[in-house]
Amino acid sequence: IFSTEQTAEAPNKASEVKAEEPKVEGKNGLLIAFLSAKGGTGTSSLCANLAMNIQQGQPEARVVVADLVLPIGSIGQIVGDEGKVNLVTVSDLPAGQTTVDYFYKNLPKPQAWQFQVLAGSPDPQQANSIKGERIGQIVETLCSGYDFVILDIGRALSRISLPLIQKSDLILLVVSTDQSTVQLTKTVWDYLRAQGIDKQKICAVLNRAVGLEGLTKSQAEEIIGLPIKTTLPYMGGNFALANNLNQPITIKYPTDTASIILKETATDMVKLA
Repeated sequence: IFSTEQTAEAPNKASEVKAEEPKVEGKNGLLIAFLSAKGGTGTSSLCANLAMNIQQGQPEARVVVADLVLPIGSIGQIVGDEGKVNLVTVSDLPAGQTTVDYFYKNLPKPQAWQFQVLAGSPDPQQANSIKGERIGQIVETLCSGYDFVILDIGRALSRISLPLIQKSDLILLVVSTDQSTVQLTKTVWDYLRAQGIDKQKICAVLNRAVGLEGLTKSQAEEIIGLPIKTTLPYMGGNFALANNLNQPITIKYPTDTASIILKETATDMVKLA
């Protein structure tokens, strides 16, 4: 209900593209990564909606969302971007061509969402052709030209995504209330901690995507070993409807409790980052 992401649990070879570890050096803008331990937690929906609220709260800032979910991205579908510029086409260009000015001029800016977007791979076949070593270069360029670079990483922990997570100023770890997702989130957090990621960089968000049933906030915190900073209430079919209409929640349902929480969370994210 809450997410347009894939929920398949089987690993996909496209998320294991062999590449040199990407580097994000000379970073100017804040780098924020969204990830989850399991599909279906609403990570992409939250990524788009929180990015929109960051942009709305700081209208003078340059904000870009890059969809790095493989083998199929969903940010483009959520914001209504059907353009031809995406992660595959950009990674296929020479590094000298994908300058900051290139992104300013070519990345679409859906009106309702206000930020620029680098859509993900449109299908698995094209995902297999992505030049993995270019992704780090692309993110590095974005960081040099934008105030906020927001990455939708999904549930991929690969040689491509891990260095970007490590370089992030803030990591949004999206959790749902079911037992399996909470246990997997603990496993992911244990792994990230072993990779040297500071606990202070993690912002855990509990998204009640499928209803009120499941573990409580305190139970999830105890299992994962992380404080949950934000809880998104169950919205029934409203979130799915807003996604289908390519509209942000705070525009479609401005008085809803979720809209208020999204605005507050976006403000908190900027402070934490």
